[in-house]
Amino acid sequence: MRFVLVFLVSISSIAAQELASRNTGPSVLVHGEATVSAQPDRVEIDIGVVTQASTSQAAADQNTNQANVLVRELHTLLPSANIKTINFSVNPNYRYPKDGGPPAILGYTANNTVRIVLDDLSKLRNVIDVATQAGASNINRLTFGLRDEMAVRVQALAQAASQARAGAEALASSLKVKLGRLLRVEEGQPVVIAPARQIDFGKAESTDLTPISPGNIEVHANVNLTYELLQ
Repeated sequence: MRFVLVFLVSISSIAAQELASRNTGPSVLVHGEATVSAQPDRVEIDIGVVTQASTSQAAADQNTNQANVLVRELHTLLPSANIKTINFSVNPNYRYPKDGGPPAILGYTANNTVRIVLDDLSKLRNVIDVATQAGASNINRLTFGLRDEMAVRVQALAQAASQARAGAEALASSLKVKLGRLLRVEEGQPVVIAPARQIDFGKAESTDLTPISPGNIEVHANVNLTYELLQ
């Protein structure tokens, strides 16, 4: 039954396009766009752990131990939080001779990035404090977002479509004609603006850290509508 439904919808869409292509009367193409702002209710925090040692194994082991402490402390603060490692690397540290000879390895640096998804923004400062005390090296990124981004996108699309319809009606009125059928609908690529932020750990360790304002998430939508015009 599911395949039949998809097939029928596809046939209907094709038929509508063929009907629009056969329409030889006058038509009008109108554009509408809208931006809806919403308060974020989710934040992704990328916390970095950096360690250095004379061997790659020692750097990796130290990093793993420090990252385990960080994750354990975060789980203690937020038992149900979504916490995972998204990046781990170990790279040599080189010293390049001034005479242009081959570089020498001075040691190794291990980098580990732990991401936590937080749905309670009131806990953000607590997460930063715990990360600082647990030995995290930096907070690479703070990205605010929406748990239900689709609902805001639908709202933006509805406003964009209403704007386009109003434009079509204004054009028809000025031309002394009437709007006919809606022949074609085209949706542009939605744009979600949620700037990422970084925190300087020198400031994060200070009790004078300015409260972090998440601002607003902006969802932009645009549509093109084609109507036939009737005399």
